[in-house]
Amino acid sequence: MRKRLVIVGMGSIGLRHARLYSPLDGLTVEVCDPRPEGLQELLTQVPDTRCWTDFQEMLKSKPDYLLIATPHHLHAGMTCAALHRGIPVLCEKPLSHRLDEAEKMARTAEETGVPLAVGFHLRFHPAVRRLSQMLESGEIENLLFVRYCVDSLITLENSRSRYQSNLPGALVMDYSHGLDLLFHLLQKEPSRISARGVEGEILGFQANPLLLSGILSYDGGLQAELHLSYTGKPEVHTLELVSRKFRLILELNSGNFQQTWVEDGAVTDLSVPYNRDALYLKQWQSFQDYCDQKSGTICSFDEAVKASRLMDRLLAEATPVRA
Repeated sequence: MRKRLVIVGMGSIGLRHARLYSPLDGLTVEVCDPRPEGLQELLTQVPDTRCWTDFQEMLKSKPDYLLIATPHHLHAGMTCAALHRGIPVLCEKPLSHRLDEAEKMARTAEETGVPLAVGFHLRFHPAVRRLSQMLESGEIENLLFVRYCVDSLITLENSRSRYQSNLPGALVMDYSHGLDLLFHLLQKEPSRISARGVEGEILGFQANPLLLSGILSYDGGLQAELHLSYTGKPEVHTLELVSRKFRLILELNSGNFQQTWVEDGAVTDLSVPYNRDALYLKQWQSFQDYCDQKSGTICSFDEAVKASRLMDRLLAEATPVRA
């Protein structure tokens, strides 16, 4: 029996989900968006898709799954409404633009017992999965330092709504993958955080902050750094881990993954070819497994709340100065 998935929000990520999931066996994909232009763009890519313009009417039809890909401020209301109707939800990151709303979403999922997961697709990157295995097995020991860096002007250039110009903290929300990866890989929370943000403009694009640097300190001496910025072109997106024996540098966009040994400077190539669409397909399979109470890599609501709390702490610390 085919199951119904309704994807809510036909921005760039919603369109990607619709394009990728429509051909899947056993799944009927429908979409919901009040904007005629959003639905029209969808129909040019995936013709004959059933389209809804009224969210409440769509909920009454009781789909089997909901995927929320709307602007951040709509996540909480839509997600909680679906959970109260018993509809499992995969919500795009972050849970919400506000910590209190993210916590409300988590409470609703816990109280209703209806599955809620969050779309941090980088968990499914093959090199990230390799890193996770290396940490779990003890192959990476005596870890000293972790650095996540994303520097991307193209995020502003490709933004359709330009919400980054009027939503304080949009930078950290757009790149909350870094916060999730720290929790996912390290499996612990920082004891101290310091951060500094810079508000500014680049090529006519305004953001607050435009860039942010944060230092996270963990018990035992481990340090992590986050560098987030809307200023780089071409985009830089890297994850770095440093132990007493070797340094690991992963370029998340290309999949280039290098291990450099401290003792003699020898370099081992750990690169894994990957396709970005494949990450979203694996994420969807993991979400279905999660709904079936199987273990997997998907980010559960309780894990996502930790990222939201860290995001809130970073923004509280990083009162931006004007560039």
